[in-house]
Amino acid sequence: MVPLQKMNIRKDFVQLVKFGLVGIANTLIDFGIFVLLHGYLQVFYALAQVVSYSCGMANSYLLNKFWTFQSRKAIQLSEVVKFVVVNLLSLSVSLVLLYLVRGRGSWGVVESKILATSGSLLVNFVGNKFWVFAENKV
Repeated sequence: MVPLQKMNIRKDFVQLVKFGLVGIANTLIDFGIFVLLHGYLQVFYALAQVVSYSCGMANSYLLNKFWTFQSRKAIQLSEVVKFVVVNLLSLSVSLVLLYLVRGRGSWGVVESKILATSGSLLVNFVGNKFWVFAENKV
């Protein structure tokens, strides 16, 4: 638990807004590449998901590290590994959801992708906020 003296509501709010904006950018990158690969090029949905998610993940790491959490530290392997672990978990959640509603179910591509993205969002936020970038100060 964070002591009240160390909380800065304004900075925490700004950080949350920036994380959300980065998330929107990542989602647009992810959705755009997914629709291009699966919807137009007919790449298998799971492979399209891995590629599109990876592109959004690279964008997410750089923008969140240097803009959202304003890290002054150089990119460190331990931080990248944590980031990748969180995102692999988040990717797994999205793949399971895609499999359930697109692969086994009859949902459309866009509806399936919306559910998969929503399901993985919580895992991603909590992991980044409290583990990957927990030591960085805004």
